[in-house]
Amino acid sequence: MVRRALVVALLVALLVPSAASAQSGGAFGPLPQAAPAPTATPTADKSNNSLTSDLGGRTTLYVIAGGLLIAFVAIGVFISRDARRALPKGHRPDSRRLREQGPHKHQRQAKARARARTKAQREARRRNR
Repeated sequence: MVRRALVVALLVALLVPSAASAQSGGAFGPLPQAAPAPTATPTADKSNNSLTSDLGGRTTLYVIAGGLLIAFVAIGVFISRDARRALPKGHRPDSRRLREQGPHKHQRQAKARARARTKAQREARRRNR
C-alpha cells in the first residue's frame, strides 16, 4: 500500500511541472525578441602594449611558462623513479647482461626461421606458375 502511494505521488509530481509549462507556451515555443545592443565606439589607446601591460609583461609570461616546464619535468622524474623502485627484482634490467643472454634470446632464431619459411614459400609460388 505504501509503495502504491509513493508511485502515485511520484507520478503526480512529474506531471505537475509539465502541465504548468504547457499552459505558458512550453519549452519549444517562440523566443522573445532581444533588445538591440548599443554599438560601442572604439577608444584610442595611447599605449602600444595594452595586452602585455595588462598581464605584467612578457617576462612574467616566460617565467610562468618556465616554472610550469620545470614542474612537469620534476613530476615526470619523480614518477619514473618511483616506478623503478616498485619494480620487482626479477623484472629489473641488468646492464651487464646482453640481450642474447636474457629472456629474448630466442628471438633471433625465431626470426631467422620465419624468414626462411617465407623465402621457401615465395620460391614454391614461383615454381608453380
